[in-house]
Amino acid sequence: MSVLCYKCGCTLGTLDQFCGACNADLEEKATAAMAFAMRIIAKPCPECYHGAPPAAAQCRSCGYDFAHSEPRPLVYASWPTRFAAALIDVILVGLPVLAMVLVVGSPTVVVWFAVMFPLLYCLGFWTLDGATPGKAAFGLRVVMSTGEPVLPIQGFIRYTGYLVSAAVFFLGYLMAFGNRERRGFHDFWAGTVVVKSKRSR
Repeated sequence: MSVLCYKCGCTLGTLDQFCGACNADLEEKATAAMAFAMRIIAKPCPECYHGAPPAAAQCRSCGYDFAHSEPRPLVYASWPTRFAAALIDVILVGLPVLAMVLVVGSPTVVVWFAVMFPLLYCLGFWTLDGATPGKAAFGLRVVMSTGEPVLPIQGFIRYTGYLVSAAVFFLGYLMAFGNRERRGFHDFWAGTVVVKSKRSR
């Protein structure tokens, strides 16, 4: 089996440390690539959700001790704060859509924007830090029921739950009144919960 030099493209053996043509240090490049990969797959801190290297003893962000600390239990968001946060997000999403309706003359463009912008808004913020601007304003975050961050596919499933809830006269949202975790249909559908951010306690 052979590999290519990252610098000049020459064919090399798998055990070669240096490229015979350009003298590039292959081991140094491999070490850097491995370090980068480890940063990408690092498991998030259970307290503040910032990424940390797998071998780290403490979280650089909040000081959480991975060996000895126990993560605090989830504190579920109250429905009044969820409603207020949702109202802010509706305004932030609705204003650009309204502007497109008033300014853009093409109905096709307007429809596409009205469909895609809310999806990207929710999906982007949920997977980036677990909080849309509305939720962040009240110190709320969307996480999985286990406390883990939301992945893109789970965020998409949650968004489809929004649409289903709205299609049945918003009954899916009213489910949040009937359980102690205050989960709506979209939360059950995606396996998520809305909690008080540990960084805001």
